[in-house]
Amino acid sequence: VACLSDAFGHLNSIVMSAVTNQSDAIAPRVANLSWRVRFALLTIFMLAVGTVYITNQLLTARFTQSTLQRAQLRLALYSGNMVSELQRNSIVPRLLASDAELIGALSSKDYQITSQRLLSFVDEIGAAAILLLDADGRVVAATDRSRLGETQRNLPHFVDAVRASQTVFTTHKQDIGVYDFAYSRQVVANNTLLGVIVVEVDLRKFQSAWAGISDAVIVSSPKGPILLATEKSWVGLPEQEALARRSAPSAIERAIQATQDWTVLLA
Repeated sequence: VACLSDAFGHLNSIVMSAVTNQSDAIAPRVANLSWRVRFALLTIFMLAVGTVYITNQLLTARFTQSTLQRAQLRLALYSGNMVSELQRNSIVPRLLASDAELIGALSSKDYQITSQRLLSFVDEIGAAAILLLDADGRVVAATDRSRLGETQRNLPHFVDAVRASQTVFTTHKQDIGVYDFAYSRQVVANNTLLGVIVVEVDLRKFQSAWAGISDAVIVSSPKGPILLATEKSWVGLPEQEALARRSAPSAIERAIQATQDWTVLLA
């Protein structure tokens, strides 16, 4: 029995020694394997981050370029429509300033059929209004008869026309904050100023049309304030001040919300 006990003890020592040696041999492999796995995971992570970053940059550049191209096309459309409207109205004062019936009416101060004469022109060109002013700046004929008798001696379209020999384009801000746009030209006979013909241009119709789009649009004079805008609070302000008061994204969001509200009301 003693011999068997010694034999089992010796065998157990041999087994424990073998297990210990095997564990010692496996431990470095486990350590090496963990380091390699960590390196591989780090490499995969860096590749994923790099791929996402590069893809994001490419997609952002493509989206920016596409957005810019669409904006340039819309800008060309908007400006083209306005230029066409201005050009169509710009030639009218020159034609009317040499109209024999208007010159005769100013000379004789007989304006009974002059307003009707102006109405025939406004229907053809689609102007907002046509006014005939005498030499004192008083409205003696108009497509809108409610304006007869108005005194416009101090308004830009009369003052600038009297001072110039050519057709002039002027803007005037009303008390309610909106702008009027007009072409005007003096009516002369025998080197004598008889009056001024005024053709008001309806540019505010474009502002109304812009109300339903998702763009922020402004029209401003070269060194002056904003004349037309999708955001009405911008009108009359310098561009920087207007954008500081309400940014373009906020204006676009407001326009979209307004359009949605109209849709609900119509429904």
